[in-house]
Amino acid sequence: MGSLSFSEIVVIVLVILIVFGPNRLPDLARKAGEFMNKVKNASSSMTDALGVDYEETVEPILSAKRDFDSIKEDLTKTVTTFGQAATTPEATEASDPPKQPSGDAAAKAEPDATGQEPGPAAGDPEAATPAEADSPDDSTAAT
Repeated sequence: MGSLSFSEIVVIVLVILIVFGPNRLPDLARKAGEFMNKVKNASSSMTDALGVDYEETVEPILSAKRDFDSIKEDLTKTVTTFGQAATTPEATEASDPPKQPSGDAAAKAEPDATGQEPGPAAGDPEAATPAEADSPDDSTAAT
């Protein structure tokens, strides 16, 4: 849909003049002007009515967006502060987990299925109780 050139407008005006005649042309122009004025007023009132409804609808959404933005800023500051605190040497040392016993010592400390810690292994000198450690062995007593 292109725009009308000057020659096309002249042809349209001549056709209207021939169809309606010079006597009815001023009355037709007046009615066309009134119609255009009504369309303009209706469009204006519709825009105003929709504008009020639009503002009533959008304001709670914009308010919620502002609230979420402020929460986002607070969380960003908190995470940044926490991240900086975690990278300091004091925080790194404090966050190191305590050392766990390794190997056989760790296996001995684990409770069994009943929830009780296992007793010393037979023949294990390190696992012997102090009373057992002080008692002489039969093999050393014979010599």
